[in-house]
Amino acid sequence: MAEPTAAFIIYETRDYEMFGFHPGNRNVSPAKVEDLLRSFNERHYPVPVIVDQQMRILDGQHKFEAARAGGFPVNFLKLPEDIDPTQVIRQLNADQRAYDLPDHLKLYVQDGRKEYIKFQDLYNHYDEMLDKEGIPGGSGSHRIVFTSMLGLLCGRDAVEGKAILGHSTNPWNRGSQPNKLTQLFRNGEMKLNPSRGIITLDYLLKLLSVLPRRLVKSSSRLRRHSYVHFRTREYLCSLHYLLHYRNEHVDNKNEVFDPTVFVAQAKCYPKKCERPSDQPLREWPDALSHIEKIYNHQRGSRKYTHLASL
Repeated sequence: MAEPTAAFIIYETRDYEMFGFHPGNRNVSPAKVEDLLRSFNERHYPVPVIVDQQMRILDGQHKFEAARAGGFPVNFLKLPEDIDPTQVIRQLNADQRAYDLPDHLKLYVQDGRKEYIKFQDLYNHYDEMLDKEGIPGGSGSHRIVFTSMLGLLCGRDAVEGKAILGHSTNPWNRGSQPNKLTQLFRNGEMKLNPSRGIITLDYLLKLLSVLPRRLVKSSSRLRRHSYVHFRTREYLCSLHYLLHYRNEHVDNKNEVFDPTVFVAQAKCYPKKCERPSDQPLREWPDALSHIEKIYNHQRGSRKYTHLASL
């Protein structure tokens, strides 16, 4: 049996100023640093952080911050020049806490990937526009959840069309695991396809603009809290289906969606646009049924327009 050989040298220092952070890595969590510091105070193990040739930490930023806070030495391993830092960050985090989609976006934007930079710009733009239209923020960093925006801006025509026409759950992320849109995004293989999604997002803004605002005492701002459901995946899927797929696959006039009619109905009957309490919203076809009711409300002698059926 061959004797093991040393592949890398592990160094030790208390010169904390010699380190930096790679901009594509996760943000440091103060709570995690405190937990590690408590552990270090019980027993400090010399587990190394990993740095590139510029001494930027690629893995172990929480260990570094805990060591610096407690005055412990930092053990580090420096990678050779021919190793791609971006790839190292992605691989090292694969078996740790889920490296989520915003983490990957930050990583690839810092790496200069043009498709990802454009995606981020569009995502931020529509978040700002929704804020101007009085839609409050959600639990995440943006008003539209990441996977919905990913589907709108990067949806693949063949996959999306088949899934939406079949009223499939989450139609933007269909396919086998290696070919799911989310997995392609994580792998750095995402391609923008935003033309349809931009039409849907602009229509959403137009729809919201005709609905009334109400004063929110906690913020002293006029907001549209009663219509936040229109930014959810269920309603975005419904609007996307109606704008881009519905009319191409129906034969009768009373099945055709007219975008101007729905905006006019929303303006005349804003109360009907509020999320119905008596209608459970399990999947996006439920939202489609709500849109159908708004579309047909008090339209007189006009023939009922069926939107929720294929």
